[in-house]
Amino acid sequence: MLVHIKTTHVGSLPRPVELLPYIRGEKPTPENYQELLDHATQQVIARQKEVGIDILNDGELGRRDYVTAARKRMSGFDAEKAATSASDLEEMTEYSDKFEGRKGLLTLTSKTEVKNAACSGPIAYTAAGVADVQEEIQRVVAASHSAGIPLDQVFFSSPSPGTLAVFFDDDFFNDHTKYVTALGEAMRTEYEAIYAAGLMLQVDCPDLAMGRHSKFKNMTIDEFQSIAEVHIQVMNTALANIPAERIRMHVCWGNYPGPHHHDVPLADIVHLVLTAKPQFLSIEACNPGHGHEWEVFKTVKLPVGKVLMPGVLDTTTSHIEHPRLVAQRLMNYIRLVGKDSVIASTDCGFSTAAGAMNIPTEIVYAKLQAMVKGARVAEEMIREEGI
Repeated sequence: MLVHIKTTHVGSLPRPVELLPYIRGEKPTPENYQELLDHATQQVIARQKEVGIDILNDGELGRRDYVTAARKRMSGFDAEKAATSASDLEEMTEYSDKFEGRKGLLTLTSKTEVKNAACSGPIAYTAAGVADVQEEIQRVVAASHSAGIPLDQVFFSSPSPGTLAVFFDDDFFNDHTKYVTALGEAMRTEYEAIYAAGLMLQVDCPDLAMGRHSKFKNMTIDEFQSIAEVHIQVMNTALANIPAERIRMHVCWGNYPGPHHHDVPLADIVHLVLTAKPQFLSIEACNPGHGHEWEVFKTVKLPVGKVLMPGVLDTTTSHIEHPRLVAQRLMNYIRLVGKDSVIASTDCGFSTAAGAMNIPTEIVYAKLQAMVKGARVAEEMIREEGI
């Protein structure tokens, strides 16, 4: 029987250099900016198709990062508070001090103050927000149609309510559950718009992993698990009108540079993550901190219908994976959960913020090509082993 291991990635890809000043808000956009975005979208989709990626996206082309666009589509964020920091970087200051002056969504070093927007009042998804997300959706849809790619093979990412709460602090509700619930009620609008357009929705959920050693670093593991459970319940409610088979989720420990020795083990959260509605689950699975965690599924049974998308490419190193290593990583999961329950993916995005790249564009696509070749090797291994 013919076996095909599908390939995908987590979302962000390097943006065109010439568009970075506009995407980052450093220069006013030119009159033909939409045309430039349309053309760039067609190019990035065509390049993924040429490499052989089965389930692709626009590389989050027009976004500064993966959470700010969604936050700007909602009212109630007129305050400002210090960005959360990560406990691994707080401990290893000889390393983190090298990031003095660098600003992003996290505070990377105590030597540089980073501030993010914070909730200042009632939250609502605005009419302007609806128009903005529809414009982004239609750009992706048009480029996909132009390339002849079915929309059910195109994903569109959006942050989970809990992820928004991790990065954008609350200065209004003074109750975490109420705050996350309000975010979920608002974000339902974005989730349903993505689904209504025919695209595959991906909900980004670093709150369920990275949240442990950042915003919730001072909690016990039991307390964090309770928070994660609330986040999942709120997300599931926000996704109530979308079929599970039309949703992916990405669980992430953070793509920022760091030792990551405080990452919560997958074994401590997997029982919660598997209660989330999305059928497809993306997890970091090959970097030095999580490459061993395929062993979790020796004892954890994957619910019927769930599909794992383990990362088989490390998005923080320029070293291009050998296809056979990709295949070995895939087989670790396939032998445990079955060939129909695994899709090859990346650990995280390649450029979670526009211009913030660990890897240059040409190597990004070489790594994606290696993943596609590795999936073909895995298919041969499946036939040889009679799986």
